[in-house]
Amino acid sequence: MSENLSILQKKLENLVRMQADVQHSISKMAGPLTTIKEGDVSVLTLDEREIISAFTTRFATYQEQIGKSMKSVAIEEESATSPFGAVLALMEKLSILDNLEKWKLVRELRNSVNHEYEDDANELHQILSNMVESAPWLFAIHERLVSFVKENYLP
Repeated sequence: MSENLSILQKKLENLVRMQADVQHSISKMAGPLTTIKEGDVSVLTLDEREIISAFTTRFATYQEQIGKSMKSVAIEEESATSPFGAVLALMEKLSILDNLEKWKLVRELRNSVNHEYEDDANELHQILSNMVESAPWLFAIHERLVSFVKENYLP
C-alpha cells in the first residue's frame, strides 16, 4: 500500500467520527435556529452560541477533510491537484461529487457564517439552515468517496 493510500485510509476513518460529530451538532440546532428566527441574535444563550459554534466548526472541518480526501484520490489517480477545481472536476468525473457548483456554495456558506454572526438575524438563520440542510449532501459525498476507495484501491 502506498504512503498516500495509507494516509487516505486514515482520513476516511477520521471522516466517520467527524460525520457523527456533525450529526450530533445538528440534533441540537433546533433551539438556536428558533431563537434566531425570532429575530434577535443578542438573546442567544451561552449554550445556544456554543451549539452554533460547535456546529459551524464541525461542519467546516468535515467539508475540509472531505476535500483533503478527494485530493488524495486525485494523487492516486495521478491527476492534477492544483488548483483545487481540478480535483473537484475529477471527483465529478468519478461520480463522487454530483454537483461542483453546490460544493462551492456550501463552502461559501461555511465561510460567510463567520461574517454574519452578529449582524443580521435573517441572514444568519438562512445560512445556518442551509448548512444544516446541506449536511446530508456532504454525507452522501463521503459515502461515495469511501465506496470508490474500497472498490478501486483496497483489497
